[in-house]
This record gives sequence, C-alpha cells and structure tokens, in this order.
Amino acid sequence: MPHAEHRLLPAETTAEAAFAILTRREFTYLSKARASTYRASILGQLAAAAKTGQPLPFYYDIGGGYRAGIDRYRRELSFSPGLGELLALRQIALFDRHLRTVYPPGARFSLVVDNVCALLVNDIPLQRTSSYCTELRALIGALDMEAQTDLLVESEHFHPDDYQVNSHSVPVFLPGSDAIENVSRFLGRTCNASEAIERIARYAAVSAETEKMLSSVIRGVRMTQRATPSTFGFRSFPGGDSRIQSGDVILGYCRRGRIEPRLVTSQSHLSASIRQIDISDLLPLPGGHVGYVMVSDETGAV
Repeated sequence: MPHAEHRLLPAETTAEAAFAILTRREFTYLSKARASTYRASILGQLAAAAKTGQPLPFYYDIGGGYRAGIDRYRRELSFSPGLGELLALRQIALFDRHLRTVYPPGARFSLVVDNVCALLVNDIPLQRTSSYCTELRALIGALDMEAQTDLLVESEHFHPDDYQVNSHSVPVFLPGSDAIENVSRFLGRTCNASEAIERIARYAAVSAETEKMLSSVIRGVRMTQRATPSTFGFRSFPGGDSRIQSGDVILGYCRRGRIEPRLVTSQSHLSASIRQIDISDLLPLPGGHVGYVMVSDETGAV
C-alpha cells in the first residue's frame, strides 16, 4: 500500500521533506541506515534547487536503450519499452505527487540512457537504441508526463569518437559461468570465456569514461536502480530492487489473489511459463502486450 501524503514537520526544510519521501520503502530498497549515507549530498543538491523555485531535478539511469533477452537459448534483445519502463514512469509519477504536497513545483526526472556505453562495450547499434528512445518519449507523451519527465540520451550529447578508452590497461580475471552468462545476455548472443574477459575489461574502461562524460551534463540528484557509492537506489517498479534492462518485467499471479510485478531474466527459468496478455486497449505500450505467469506459492515457484 502506498504511504500517506507527507506532512511538512515543524522546522523541516523542503530538502529534508523530499529526502524523507525518497527514502520510503515505496521508492527505495535501501535500509534507513544505508540511505542515511547519501543524506548530506542529496540534501545539499535539493536545498540549492529548492531556492530556485523550480522542480527538483533527479537523474535516473535506466540502461543503454535496450533490454537483454530472457531465454539463454534465444538471445533476442528488445529495443522497445515494456512494462518495466511503464512501471518506472508510475514510480516517478507517484514520487512527484507526494513531493507536491510539500513542494508544489514537484520533481523533474531525466531518464539517463547510456547508449554510447552500450555501443562501445556490446556493439549495440545507436540506430536501435535511438529507436528505443523515440518509443519511450512517445510513451511519456501518451501518459501526459512531459512536464515531469524527459530523456538524457548519451549519444545526443557525445560522439563515440570523444571517448578515450583502452580496455587492455584494465586488470582482468578468469570469469565464472555466471559472469560469462551475464556478458552473453547483454551481447544478445552466446560468448566464450575469452571474449567475456575482453568485454568485462572493456566495460570497466568505457563505463568509467561514460560516468565522466555524463557528470558534465548532470545537474541534480543522480539515481540508479541498484545503488552505487555515488548514486542513490530508486525502485524501478513496486517491490523491485533490480535493473529492468536485465530482462522483462511481467505480472505474477499468486494463489492469494495478488498481482505482483516480477523481473524475468535468462537466469530465472520462467520464460517457458510466460503467457501474453493483450493490453492494447488499456495501456499505450509498444507491442500492446505484457507477460504474465501463474505463481504457485509465496516463494515464487511456478
């Protein structure tokens, strides 16, 4: 159940109220103790923004402009927004609604798409990730959310030739089967240990360069789906603590009558049980379908 609207407490600043909303279980999987380690940095950024009277700026990383396949034998990448992106937009809308009760200008989210990183690490064509961004912008428009949400697309600010990276200078290690599988699912094809070593080294070099480039244009609270030492962890869907670009978000029907979003990846062994629901008359999703699976018990078994 969503939390009740936040009431501004005596002597509580706008920044403190916004941080209190941001750290609710509704919006982050981080414990209060872990969330507190980000407090000083976030309060400083929010306080400065609140002085302008403009919406508070948040930058939210949603991936490279595509999603990994969910079947380890058929590694088809997806270049269209799905239920995961729709639920991420729902989270943004809910956060903005809560924030407006204490700060009427609300929030402004920029969804960060690091598609140059996807190109340089996994050879994902910019034309495909740009198409994903076009569809995501159309989804934002269909939901009438342009006033609070836009995209920050890496390729629209920087050219791949701007990136000075040398993967050979990065220490590497012999990857295990899980690491090789992780590389394979973002490549969209099976790879061997030798290629996985090279891709992992390339990712370390390119992602560091990407962060340096993006930091030059980001002016607000930086958030990712999984927290890092410098980015706050914001849930992309209710109950979620995973990256939606790792697979497909589907609906799980539980015996107790609950419907819950679940992230299915090539490692979850659920893909064979997924059925499709036509929601084209209900939601403006590209493709017009969402997946669902019957869940037999509280452990999530099918």
